[in-house]
Amino acid sequence: MTDFSGPDRIYAFADSVASFEEETQAVQETPLPWVVFALAGEWYALPIAAVQEIIRVPEITRVPDAPSVVRGVANLRGRVLPVVDLRLRLGLPAVDFDASSRILVLPARGRLIGLLVDAVSNIERIRPSEIQPIPPDVITERSHYFRGVARMDDRLTVLLDSEHVLRVHDRAESREPASNANSSLSRPSGSRPSTSDSPTLHPAKKRGTRK
Repeated sequence: MTDFSGPDRIYAFADSVASFEEETQAVQETPLPWVVFALAGEWYALPIAAVQEIIRVPEITRVPDAPSVVRGVANLRGRVLPVVDLRLRLGLPAVDFDASSRILVLPARGRLIGLLVDAVSNIERIRPSEIQPIPPDVITERSHYFRGVARMDDRLTVLLDSEHVLRVHDRAESREPASNANSSLSRPSGSRPSTSDSPTLHPAKKRGTRK
């Protein structure tokens, strides 16, 4: 038990309170799982809680007059799935998808929306204290898409906000490419990850399990 006697008893009490608060925060901080994926040679992630499942890219049918970032629609077990090209959404150059490409299926406001990405890497568990703010010198009008950055092994990963990624802010849709902000944040080492066995995710009650 801490001795609160003597002339410095107030300081001793303040120190004990601060120590207790730090211990409590350490116990309460739980690492949360994030789905890590590649876009234009950079690493990004979305909370696993925001992703219903990950699928291979099926046939995509283009739709006239759709928003410019929408590749088209796909058939998801009999349900029409709008597919958003996340490259275009972040101002990155579009490319043709290939065998490594995947679609992250997100439930959003009672709808299902697919996000087309270059490849899915893995699932990482990140503590809230490990998330750092976007460096001020690379902040752009699109930075409200980002929750922050986190270091994973030898790379930095940009953490996205799923709600803001799907909302269009006219001012944010400037002609300045978002790649200017992202290129200085992270660069993967080695070749792009193989995702032939990408995990399939399920709703929250089965979150984190693999099929």
